[in-house]
Amino acid sequence: SGVDDDGNPVSDDDDAVVTINDVPSAIEVVKTATPDNVDEPGGSVTYSFVVNNLSAVDSVTIDTLDDSIYGDLNGQGDCSVPQTIAAGGSYSCSITVNVSGNAGDTITNVATGSGVDDDGNPVSDDDDAVVTVDDVQPAMTTVKTANPTNVPEPGGDVTFTVELTNDSVGNDPITITSLTDDIHGDLNGQGNCSVPQTIDPGDTYSCAFTAFVAGNAGDTETDVVTGSGTDDEGNPVSDDDDATVTVDDVQPAMTTVKTADRKSVVE
Repeated sequence: SGVDDDGNPVSDDDDAVVTINDVPSAIEVVKTATPDNVDEPGGSVTYSFVVNNLSAVDSVTIDTLDDSIYGDLNGQGDCSVPQTIAAGGSYSCSITVNVSGNAGDTITNVATGSGVDDDGNPVSDDDDAVVTVDDVQPAMTTVKTANPTNVPEPGGDVTFTVELTNDSVGNDPITITSLTDDIHGDLNGQGNCSVPQTIDPGDTYSCAFTAFVAGNAGDTETDVVTGSGTDDEGNPVSDDDDATVTVDDVQPAMTTVKTADRKSVVE
């Protein structure tokens, strides 16, 4: 607005437009597993989920939080959606589950968070976590018993019983490939003993054989039986046990017989 040199008013106007461009919003999903290793056959794992709003200005609303193995996380653990996260803020929650498998297995699952920013633009991100199932060494207990544990001199038959128990804490069966006695040798085929034998965790294989134990009074015979084999991952397992048989003294016995060549004589 103004006047010309004759004092006449002059005026005009014009506009200018400034457009505020949308800045794309972004979120980051971070998933962790604690612990990330469990002993076979499995154990408890806590999965933690963090959703970070990487947007400079916009808030975001997370509508869904899903896991590729455990499904919709809403209502699991302390997780719940929807969640509105301010710019630069974050939301976190966790669930605790049992992760199981065989030695060497790796369990990978992916968490995905999705929603929209305050302009209605979609946002989404995912992250995975890996849990490894560790091998556990097999364990076995061998128990050998003798019946009877005492025989009279010069000796007698004794029945030896052998029990092999799979004490492995994992889910591995063990296969017994040899069963030997340091006195009576390879037990395969002796009595009702035979190998190989596969024993599941917590189960027991038992067999028995009969042998003659000889000696003088006071002698003891101690023999050791050893069971050896592997678990289903090829890890070796072995254990042994002994049994002792004592040779008891037998009291002597004698019989005296006296005879006469005639029953009577003349005075």
